[in-house]
Amino acid sequence: MKTPESIRHLRIAIILVLSVLVLGTIGYMLIEQFSFADALYTTVDMMATVGSMIRPLSSAGRMFSIIVIVLGVGSLLYTFGAGMEFIIEGHFSQAIRRRLMENKIAALRNHYIICGYGRVGLQIAEEFAAARLPFVVIDEKESNVGNCIERGYLAQQGDATSDDVLREAGIQHAKCLLVATDNDATNISITLTARHLSSKLFIVARANHNETEAKLKLAGADRVLSPYTIGGHRMANLALQPGVMEFFDTITKAGDVELAVQVE
Repeated sequence: MKTPESIRHLRIAIILVLSVLVLGTIGYMLIEQFSFADALYTTVDMMATVGSMIRPLSSAGRMFSIIVIVLGVGSLLYTFGAGMEFIIEGHFSQAIRRRLMENKIAALRNHYIICGYGRVGLQIAEEFAAARLPFVVIDEKESNVGNCIERGYLAQQGDATSDDVLREAGIQHAKCLLVATDNDATNISITLTARHLSSKLFIVARANHNETEAKLKLAGADRVLSPYTIGGHRMANLALQPGVMEFFDTITKAGDVELAVQVE
């Protein structure tokens, strides 16, 4: 992530170069009566210190050229420095942030791993963050990982079906793995991989289709949930028994903090 300071320097550099180009072009048009194209060409030529003149300059034109050369070279050097700052700062700051993230994830114990940061994964992460539970998110999309980092979540970009990625997320020390992608085949593969790496890990998997539930259980999931089924049941109960559902919501929430019911 580039800092506002490096971006400001780059903007100033671009403005300086453009200003010299405009100043030089107008100056040559007024002093030497050049056409716009010839004046612009001469200005760029002077800034680059090439010296391939279109035609000899007058005394006033030569004095003006000295000013253009000094300003042009100075602005180009400043632009080069600002550009290098912009590139190098972004590279190293990203490497440092990645290293800090890896160290924080490696230090996790008895934590939760969320695989997939779609609508379901986002909701899970928000619930865990509200309850101040330790967790890490795994997602293949850079944009999703960036969103997690902006929210202050620990996140790792990678394929959750990979042994190495799950190990880097600390699966050996994790309390629970939540498989929440919107692809059933991927969920089955993640579950198989996770169960292979940890026989005692509690795995909760998302099933997007009813026929996938049995496959996920065979793959090693301890609990299989369908967001659509749960949502449908809840909507039906709200319509049929609104008072009961409101009472249940009241006793399972305290302010903005929801009480968790754990089933072993």
